Amino acid sequence: MFKTASKSEKVSDKIIAQIRDAILSGQLKPGDSLASEKILMEQFEVSKATMREALRVLEVLGLIEIRKGIAGGAFVAEVDMKTTIHSLINFIHFQPVSIREITMLRYLIEPTVAQIAASRITDVDVQNLKKIIGETIGSGGSELSKEIGFHRYLARMAGNTLLTLIIDFIDNLLEDIKGRLELGTEFYTEVREAHQTILECLIKKDSVGAGNAMSEDLLHVGEQLCKVDGSIPFDSRELLEQL
Repeated sequence: MFKTASKSEKVSDKIIAQIRDAILSGQLKPGDSLASEKILMEQFEVSKATMREALRVLEVLGLIEIRKGIAGGAFVAEVDMKTTIHSLINFIHFQPVSIREITMLRYLIEPTVAQIAASRITDVDVQNLKKIIGETIGSGGSELSKEIGFHRYLARMAGNTLLTLIIDFIDNLLEDIKGRLELGTEFYTEVREAHQTILECLIKKDSVGAGNAMSEDLLHVGEQLCKVDGSIPFDSRELLEQL
């Protein structure tokens, strides 16, 4: 299945790419066992140290699981959403994105999510969203959890796995950013009020209103984060100028 690792680039990277491609293409399926370490070393024509380095990276990426014991070895893992998000976040650490870029992506996606949610919302959804928003302002950590939970809940109402993955990924990035910035009670009070406005539109099944309220919310959040961060915020008028 595998070819000798090329010596023209980092050998372990070539091994990782081949095994990863075999998993993602379906040649190797969740639960499948890779060959023994000795056989893999022979297939790739590499040392034990290089082979183990590649397997460790694949394990960190969540693509394989290393089991110890008599029946141990390297097995293809079941890649779930959490694993995928962590892999994306690890990549972003080496390719940092700005608050401005995150806000632009949110602006392109989340107003539509709110519109879809408005057309599908049920009484159970209303009660769940009210609980997420809460009645009082708590500590920064609890408010951050409420804020992220609100957006993730709406994404799941759309019933699209890829959309849910993207929103979860964006929220994880924002969680890291907000965690390092000193955001006061006023910020979270404004966010809570914005979410209540969105919810009111959802209850009325006002798709247009929900989309507009979501746009205002995420643009305001982006502006406030950039203000604290000292960076340039995203301006939605930039998109209109490019049309």
